Amino acid sequence: MKALLLTASTLLACVSGAFAQNLPPDYNWEVGVNVGQSTLTRPLGPATSYQGTRTKTVHDYSVRLDYFFDPHWMLHLDIGDRHWESYGNWKINDLQGQQLKSRPITFVVADHAINENVAINYVIPFYSRYNRFNRANLYFGVCFGLMQTVNDGSIKYSNYKSAPDSALTYMSKYDYGSGTGFNTGFQIGYTWYVIPRLGINVELAMRYAQINTIDTHYGSENAKFHTIYFPETLGLRWRF
Repeated sequence: MKALLLTASTLLACVSGAFAQNLPPDYNWEVGVNVGQSTLTRPLGPATSYQGTRTKTVHDYSVRLDYFFDPHWMLHLDIGDRHWESYGNWKINDLQGQQLKSRPITFVVADHAINENVAINYVIPFYSRYNRFNRANLYFGVCFGLMQTVNDGSIKYSNYKSAPDSALTYMSKYDYGSGTGFNTGFQIGYTWYVIPRLGINVELAMRYAQINTIDTHYGSENAKFHTIYFPETLGLRWRF
């Protein structure tokens, strides 16, 4: 009988210990990846001719490291990358100064826009039945960090290919120079844990970025710009 009770108590202790490992703060750390899309507002600061009039949705990638101080507060480091472009119409004049029909132009704002952000989030945890483990986390918070844009500052010209001068060339692609700056904003996200350690994450965010570039074209028209972008991502999380 004593042996039976001892075995039962040992088994209960092991099971209780296993469940305890599923509750914070035992899992203080979390790593993950995010994949999704983001939209960009046209860059403001340069002359109107160099801003473009529209943008498009692009891919947005990031890696994440989270640290939970307790079940309700989480700090995270986010490193992400995306491609920024805007589009417009370039006004063209012939050799006599007569204005011709405009042609489309692409402004490559950043071939790579790379952020390194630190964020503080308030977490609302949800637990499984009988509080066996942390089933999901809803969080929201603010972030601030550095940002670098990688670009070559090149210019591409194309032929007008139309009357009155089909040999006339015009600027069809303009790359901003590389730059550095900062970005700040806020995010809201939700992580649902398929098993105690592995979770699926969805996150929506808004970021404001201000960049100083190295631009020597046309009187350094694009030496400084600011924009807003909106990452929408789906990701995976692993707790340890």
